[in-house]
Parts: sequence; structure tokens; C-alpha cells
Amino acid sequence: MNSWTLVYEEFDPKKESLREALCTLGNGYFATRGAAPESEAGAVHYPGTYLAGGYNRLKTEIAGREVENEDLVNMPNWLVTRFRPEDGDWLNLLSADILFYRQELNLKAGLLSRTVRFKDKQGRETTLIQRRFVHMGQMHLAGLETMIIPENWAGRIQVLSSLDGTVINAGVKRYQQLNSKHLSPIRGEAVNDETICLLVETNQSRLRVAEAARTCVYSGEERIAVERKLVERPGTIGQEFFIDVAQKKAVRIEKIVSFFTSRDFAITEPALDAAEAVAHAGGFDKLLQSHMLQWDHLWNRCDIRLENSDRPQMILRLHIFHLLQTVSRNTIDLDIGVPARGWHGEAYRGHIFWDEVFIFPYLNVRIPNLTRSLLLYRYRRLNQARLAAQAEGLSGALYPWQSGSNGGKKPSICI
Repeated sequence: MNSWTLVYEEFDPKKESLREALCTLGNGYFATRGAAPESEAGAVHYPGTYLAGGYNRLKTEIAGREVENEDLVNMPNWLVTRFRPEDGDWLNLLSADILFYRQELNLKAGLLSRTVRFKDKQGRETTLIQRRFVHMGQMHLAGLETMIIPENWAGRIQVLSSLDGTVINAGVKRYQQLNSKHLSPIRGEAVNDETICLLVETNQSRLRVAEAARTCVYSGEERIAVERKLVERPGTIGQEFFIDVAQKKAVRIEKIVSFFTSRDFAITEPALDAAEAVAHAGGFDKLLQSHMLQWDHLWNRCDIRLENSDRPQMILRLHIFHLLQTVSRNTIDLDIGVPARGWHGEAYRGHIFWDEVFIFPYLNVRIPNLTRSLLLYRYRRLNQARLAAQAEGLSGALYPWQSGSNGGKKPSICI
């Protein structure tokens, strides 16, 4: 057993929700669940991308009264990458005949990999190899590499690469009675032949969010040109293209994504900066190398070693890994707290309880500036806590049990 890797060697639909949470990748600025890029939200899969501190409030009428709740918003899904043989079905592991499956979370490198060999209804066997990261050093960037190998056939494959802003908050069953549509589309566009950009806005907090994606295609080491068709729907922008493939010869699709918001420092407008970021970003391998270097520096400072204990060592490192993806050096200039489940999903609606109290002893001796930044989240909400105390006829400050954006009004219902 390798104490640096979490490995799954079979596809189990009943366990996908948990695995997607455990295989989340993040960098303290944003995080993306470990959902398959071809999947859609449903009973088995739940793709989710979350901005640290990205909240929005909505009102819902329940039992004849209006209640207001604040949620950590499910941001546009940048993973979307689907493919199919020209006359076949889009890949869906629920209906494919899976011949081999392995998913590996490399904790040391901050890298999620998946290898699947499957047979479709026409008897074609295909191997799919994917790798992804959310860059720990360049906090606005992420990358997804998809390698497709036709094992016993040749022909054409159709590929869809898109950014989906029609997502809603539906990841927790007991919250589904609440209004869940937090995003309003502004525009989607093609920046150039290889790059698309999507701009949306949260409908109450008015936070603008932009994602840009540069998709390149390679045959071996050679970059190849493909004819692309723009796919536009309200809240979604994508590209469809065909690739001629030969038996046993891999084609590689490289998707480099940037994520910006209107609250970022040193930007002019989120969509413009998102498009510029992917234009100047390197290729997948170059970005991965610099990303792994940042994780190497983090582990040198933050690792805790156990003697002769591979599985407990892996579990301990998995906890540290998720902690460092929730709060990292990228967090220091952000006005955020520590959510109960990290930025890994919608449980507890992404609210801030008091979990920083438990992690301060760990951070104090490793990244003390990070401790200070988390204390500032409370300090900046001190006036709201004083108002809450006055409302109860008390002196001093009364912090809420859970808080989100401003630490003020508590949710009308807590579920």
C-alpha cells in the first residue's frame, strides 16, 4: 500500500457521491469535486465547483411563510468533456461494459487520475485516461487532460468541451425544498478558435464569476487542428469537434481553465482576465510540474509522519490534504472562514461554524499567517456580533452559531 495514494479499483455507483467528495481538488481559492467529466448531476454523480466564500441568499415560501437562506453556490461546471464514436453513444459508465477501472488520488502531487477500459454496444473497446489538477500556485488555473485510445477499432470520435452555468444547488437532499437557482447567465462567447468564456452572476450577492477554457488536441506529441462548432445555450458555452483516430493510437485533449470573480484583486473585469489567463498559461504538463512543486513545498512544511503504518499514514495525509485545499497560502488575502466540510460540497450549506478553533494548533506552527487571516474573518464581523448581542439585550458580542458572507442575520431556518 502506498501511503500517498487513495485508490479505487472498481466503479460503484452507490459510493460515487462519497468518492467525489474525497477526491475533491482545491487550492484555498476554489475547489472542484472528483466527479467524472462526462457526468451530469443526478442520483449517482454530482459535479460541483465552489468558490471560497462564494455565497448567495435566496427566499423560499415554506408552510405559508417566507424564509431566507444563504448557500455556498455551486459555480459553473468547467469539467464538461464528453466523447463518443461518430455513430455511437456518449460515454456513460452506467451503461458501458467496464473491463478495467482505476481511480487514484495522488496526495503528494495534488493530482486525480482515472483509467477506464470499456466496451460499447458495438463491441468497440476503448481506453480512457484522465488527469486533472487545481493549481496550488496559480490559484486561478486548473487543468484536465483526456487521453482516448481505440483498442480494436478506428474511425472518428465526436468531442464536446463546454462550460456549464446552468447548474443549481441540489447536492443535499434535505435542502432541496429551498430555492436553488443562484446563477444568472450574462454571456458566453468564443474568444478564439481554441478558447471559450462564460460569465455569470449570483442573483442576490451580485458576484460576477467568469470561467475560460482553452481546449487543444494532440495526436501523439503533435498538436492538430480540428474544425470546431460553437454550441451555445443560455448559461452554457461549448465546442464540438471531430477527431479521426487510428487503432491503438492515442489522441489527447488538453483543457486549461481559469476561474475569476469580480471580487478578485488586480483585475479589470472577470471575463477579460479569465481569457487572458488561459492565453498565457502553459500546457498541461508544464502547469502540472509547477503545481506539484508547490505541493512539495507544502508537504515539506506540513506533513506528519507515522512509523510503519501505511493505511493510518494515508488517512492522516488525506485529512491534511483536504485541510490544505480548504485553507492555503492562497487564502491569506481572502476574507473567508473555515466551513464545516471544506469547500467540497453543499453540506451545511457551506457555512462557517467554529472549525478554525480545531485547526489553529496545527496551523500556528506551520503557516501562522494563515491563522491570522482566519482570525480576521471573525474580527471583520465583530460589529454584526455586537448588534446581535444588543438585539438580545446583552452587552458585548454575540457571534452566530453559523455564518456565511457578513456574519449578520442568521438563517431563518436551519436544516
